[in-house]
Amino acid sequence: MRKVFLKSLPVKVMIEPCNICNLKCEGCITGIKHPEAIKPLMLNFDQFRRIFDPVKEYVFSISLYNWGEPFLNEDIFSIVNYAVSNRCAVTLHSNFNVFNEGMAEKAILSRLTHIYLSIDGATQETYEKYRKGGDLSRVLKNIEILVNKRKEMKSIFPIVTWKYLIFPHNFREIEMARRRSKEINVDGFEVFFGNLDNIATFGSETRYDPATGKIVTYHKHFCDSLWDTLIMYPDGSVIPCCQSFRKIDIFGNSNAHSIREIWNNDDYSKMRSIIGRRRIEKGIRTPCRDCKIIEHL
Repeated sequence: MRKVFLKSLPVKVMIEPCNICNLKCEGCITGIKHPEAIKPLMLNFDQFRRIFDPVKEYVFSISLYNWGEPFLNEDIFSIVNYAVSNRCAVTLHSNFNVFNEGMAEKAILSRLTHIYLSIDGATQETYEKYRKGGDLSRVLKNIEILVNKRKEMKSIFPIVTWKYLIFPHNFREIEMARRRSKEINVDGFEVFFGNLDNIATFGSETRYDPATGKIVTYHKHFCDSLWDTLIMYPDGSVIPCCQSFRKIDIFGNSNAHSIREIWNNDDYSKMRSIIGRRRIEKGIRTPCRDCKIIEHL
């Protein structure tokens, strides 16, 4: 209904386990160590419970990723297990360079629902042009470890999806990567358009159509996250968009105010008014003012 003030609480949550990474990807705020970014933090289990417990009765889906590598967090499987125990499906995104057989068993026992693996090439030469510091052979071996352990433990979870970002340098290896994903029994293969300027992607989405071999771009005209998704950093900072990363993008902090108070504060209410009613007002703040949704109102 696009109301400005919400009686409801968010039904989806994205919490960053750590905005720290082992790779140095050029299109990532963490990889390039952006000077305006929120400082590097690691979420521990107690912090997660403080953030998650106030909304756990309402949430059915939780994403444990954003600008960092989740498997660098030693508490990640305890965090996943707690979320699943509270009837939440849990999704992770990983570059999968940090993994082993012990972690595979813990991932299955934690009942992790879905994992997206960011692999943008079928050869090491192509893969490392973007995933700087990554080792493709190690990643493929780690996938085999997880898939085999899943079979051994007679589990269908976690579902494994190979996520391939397209750049000019790796377009020709898409089908080679797709074939490789089938050979190692990955469950899905999805292709998206990569962009070295993340700000340019706000409010737009570009995907590869395998049927035609073409890239299709479309602009969003509505921001669902302002109404249904709570997005947070390890320190309890609340941001309105998964592509937010600056300190000035923060809409509130759960250590200072309740989630319900933040969810209906002036920042959220103003942006819901602008997007929901398609009415531009003065003083649009970051990150919303950089979003293409605003351009197309």
